Amino acid sequence: MSQLPIKSPLLGALQQAWTQRSPRERQLLRLCAFALLLAALWSLAVAPAWRTWQKAPAQQALLDAQSQSMRQLQAQAKIWQASRPISRSESIQWLETHLSELGPDAKISLQADQVTLSLNAAPAEDLAHWLRMAREWAMAMPVQAQLQRGPSPSTPATADKQAKPSISPTDNTALLRGTLVLRLP
Repeated sequence: MSQLPIKSPLLGALQQAWTQRSPRERQLLRLCAFALLLAALWSLAVAPAWRTWQKAPAQQALLDAQSQSMRQLQAQAKIWQASRPISRSESIQWLETHLSELGPDAKISLQADQVTLSLNAAPAEDLAHWLRMAREWAMAMPVQAQLQRGPSPSTPATADKQAKPSISPTDNTALLRGTLVLRLP
């Protein structure tokens, strides 16, 4: 089978332009074409791979941290699955026993399978710790919270109830007031 040479007008014009160039100009054009080929190869193939290779250690560290966090969550879930089921009365007893950690004004009221916790000037850090322990030991899960930042212990009470409480810059204790609804097991 023989191939018929197909000549297009553009190809003919290019061949004619090439033959009209001097050997030095041809060599320079070949060098320019080679440089363009290298630039295209770099930008399309090598540069993206190079950037990926440079970012790999940071991404690996991030994935390792996420993996470690997931392993910790998995271990915690296994502990919760292995723990004995707690009765509703044991859960209520734990909540009432540890209520004093939230201050003298903290109160609990029972409503079906939920407990409403009322707070007035409870330290935020103590509440966070209490909630974590309530979730772990009493299996009580928070379902609703309506909390506001209250006045600091060093703020004097004023007759003007419209005045907004302010936290002094030296006192880092944030006090919370409001209600929190917990679901019992």
